[in-house]
Amino acid sequence: MSKLTSFLGYFYKYLFHSKTRQKLIYLAIFGLFLSSLALLVLQGIMNGLQAKMIERSKRVIGSQIIKFDDYDESKVSKLQKELKQRNISFTKEMELELLGKYGAYISPIILRGFDYQESMPEFLKGLDYSGLILGSDLTMKLKVPISTTINLFSPSHVDTFFGDVPRMTGESVSDIFHSNVGEVDSVTAYVRSSFIHNLIREIKYNRIKIFDKISKKDVLRILDEQELSNTFEVESWEELHPELLWAFKLESVVMLVLFVCMCFLVSITIVTGNLIFFNKIRFDLISFWILGLSKKSISFLMFVYFQVKTIITCLSGLLVGGLLLLFLKKFSPNIMPDVFLEKSLPVELTLDHVLIAFFVPYLVSSLFSLYALFSFNKENTSYIELLRKVGE
Repeated sequence: MSKLTSFLGYFYKYLFHSKTRQKLIYLAIFGLFLSSLALLVLQGIMNGLQAKMIERSKRVIGSQIIKFDDYDESKVSKLQKELKQRNISFTKEMELELLGKYGAYISPIILRGFDYQESMPEFLKGLDYSGLILGSDLTMKLKVPISTTINLFSPSHVDTFFGDVPRMTGESVSDIFHSNVGEVDSVTAYVRSSFIHNLIREIKYNRIKIFDKISKKDVLRILDEQELSNTFEVESWEELHPELLWAFKLESVVMLVLFVCMCFLVSITIVTGNLIFFNKIRFDLISFWILGLSKKSISFLMFVYFQVKTIITCLSGLLVGGLLLLFLKKFSPNIMPDVFLEKSLPVELTLDHVLIAFFVPYLVSSLFSLYALFSFNKENTSYIELLRKVGE
């Protein structure tokens, strides 16, 4: 242990106090520090932005959707009662695909009917639900102003008396909602469930949306306890958006690959700096050899020096990066332009992100440091030959 302490102390004094200290190693250490810091910060911010997007979507679409084709009032009421007892936020809806027409403009519409006296989505509270509540993008597509009636056609419901003509009805636009979720704002409209019941001439619902953070496994367990698992089908938000989740993972992988490439560029500096460093201290290493250390022990101590230097540098980057993320999360400065939904940078960090930010630069640096060490040992196979050069 004393040998290790003395050896590391020697390297420390040489790096920071020697007149011939190698500044290229400083650049390598700073690059390694910056890689660890930047990787942690970017992962935290990127994951925060992704989490905010998912949160906005779940606030509108729901985290879990319970679907049923055959509407049984007693079973649905039983499930609703159980969800209320567990203080789970939900809405009972009737979803219907229609065709909307206003003037010369036509657009498909997903009409969602809800009983506002029983439950309604949180983002619709405060709006006028006396008529249709259109999504903001859908309103722009139809060019329809508020208090104007639009025609709705239901291809799945026809009147045979008129020769299988799709049923048509009209309703005025009472308000506009902004969910900031493109797939919802562009095709979705909300209305009183009684309006849809009059259109289809049947009182029924076909889904229950759960908005609380609850897993599909927990929902299925509730259905099993109520003996309703054979009646209802559960679909999670993640199952509805596999492409988006795949895109998020691809985004993270691409960022990680770019940072690995950056670490390789830093490692070129590490190899060059270490080789120059070895050439400057090789006669000092001979001194350790003369004092009784074997060549194998010297190589091992040099390897330990590389590991200690790399670990301290990466941990320093993680510490500074963590403090920066803590500042962004606690004070949330509004630094983003108005075109962005998130005016401040959201932060969402997990243990996996911390481990990646540490091990990626650490492993790359260790690999190239070992390469520099092997190259030095290969070029200087005999310390006796180096001693002869001293004599020359």
